[in-house]
Amino acid sequence: MLKCGVMISEISFPNFAVLFKSSGLDFFIVDCEHGGFDYKDISAMIMNARLCGLESIIRLSGNERKDIIKYMDMGADGVLLPMTGRAEDIEFVVRYAKYRPIGKRGISTMRAHTLYSPPEIKEYMRSANSRTKVYAQIETVEGVSNIDSILAVNGVSGCFIGPNDLADDYGCIGEKQSPQILSAIKKIGKAANIAKKNAGIITTDVSYIKQAKMSGFCMFCKGSEINAVREYTQNICKSLRELK
Repeated sequence: MLKCGVMISEISFPNFAVLFKSSGLDFFIVDCEHGGFDYKDISAMIMNARLCGLESIIRLSGNERKDIIKYMDMGADGVLLPMTGRAEDIEFVVRYAKYRPIGKRGISTMRAHTLYSPPEIKEYMRSANSRTKVYAQIETVEGVSNIDSILAVNGVSGCFIGPNDLADDYGCIGEKQSPQILSAIKKIGKAANIAKKNAGIITTDVSYIKQAKMSGFCMFCKGSEINAVREYTQNICKSLRELK
């Protein structure tokens, strides 16, 4: 099933999830790699997403335990590791995001992730492991080369391709319909299909989105809240200046 999403890059608004859900989106990604959000901002956005049934994914700044466990306990549906180049990179995320026997996530259940009503502990650990998604962001030549082993890691749900950094690594940044990126999309789609894992893409480039759809990708994150505000205000200026 095709899923549509958007990036939250800078604006902290707790009811984004409600707005996105009513607009028909399936998920959103909170950018904690580049964005300046604090834990309070993220916690509010995640909880509203849980309550209205929208998937929340947190793009991490790294694969350290201290952030991953906090986002999981806030109730995030998934985490995304940027610049995943090797299987070892994403193994750390699985370790901290998943409970045993898959990982070694710390246990504290009277938290937001259980909606403050923890069920029987063993059953909850099983259901939480099933719900929690771990994604690798493939945006280096190394990551493309190692895609099979990355997707083979137990507990990894899939991957997202990041065309901008990948183009920079290939030396084709700024080029339209780059053959290297189109080829990488095809390779990742094939690998995800074989591994029976989800493949997604984060881009505003329509040609890459089309190739991703043809390659079996199922998750598409197009633009951000900043893109939306900029486009809307530009349209306002245009319509007012053209008004007769």
